[in-house]
Amino acid sequence: MADRIAVILSKNRDSSTEQQQLERKLLAALASRPGVDVTVIPHLYDLSPDGPAVQLLRSLPEEMIVLSWLYPRAAYWVLDANGVKGRLGPTFSLSEGELDEPARQLEAAQPDRTIWCFDLRSHDRPEPYLRGIERIASLVVAPALETQEAWATAPDWAAAREIDEAVRPRWYPVVDFSRCTNCLECLNFCLFGVYSVDTANAILIEQPDACRPGCPACSRICPQGAIMFPQHKEPAIAGDPEASLKELKLDLSQLFGGASPADLAAGERQRALREQAAHQTAGPQGSGDPTPEKDALDRLVDEVDRLDL
Repeated sequence: MADRIAVILSKNRDSSTEQQQLERKLLAALASRPGVDVTVIPHLYDLSPDGPAVQLLRSLPEEMIVLSWLYPRAAYWVLDANGVKGRLGPTFSLSEGELDEPARQLEAAQPDRTIWCFDLRSHDRPEPYLRGIERIASLVVAPALETQEAWATAPDWAAAREIDEAVRPRWYPVVDFSRCTNCLECLNFCLFGVYSVDTANAILIEQPDACRPGCPACSRICPQGAIMFPQHKEPAIAGDPEASLKELKLDLSQLFGGASPADLAAGERQRALREQAAHQTAGPQGSGDPTPEKDALDRLVDEVDRLDL
């Protein structure tokens, strides 16, 4: 058994008062606890691949618990995309039955460690997370951590290490390689140069920041639902393991008179292309042709975006 476990708390974008209070209570309860190394980082999805937070995460050899404002699938594969690898462990945010059976063989050289991801949107109080962390720590840390009741008297959370990194909101696809079958539909569909293939002809996100903000088109056309946009408001696209992408597409088709997922994806891609063209033709003072009037498919995509799904 290890003598330490890393606990990573990823702060939310523009947190509300309630979210900030939850973060502070968790940090206060975890700070200076035996066997726990607490690190605070900015929003996981926004981290720079070459920034100090990612460099620190890559350097951690031990088991890891991640608390973030993302679905666990999304958080895990964001970490994987940044070279932070391991097995995805079950939590109350992601049960054993929701772990995917790999669709194809993953990289053999995975570190022999587990990464447990908790979604901070699951509960608005710290106790469930503390119990979950205590349970995991009792399995991997010797001696076991103190009980959750004792954590309530922990000192102020200033002892937690915080990575001071300037970040900006990002938008890019994250691939769940346990689902991906390497069909390359995303590569063939995307017109922005986001995707490529590696030397083994496996799909590769070569230029993530070339993706058009707000466009999830490649996620809609992925046959396996393997592509996530963690900040998208549709749970199936954001990484919710309980949301069936097949059922979501069926519902959209029924709501909008038979519009297929491919049509919706094409509309999103078309709108992104138009916005890109408008941005390129506009001068410093906003000169240039106005954005073309939206067609019926663009308006359909707008209606879908406004749905509370």
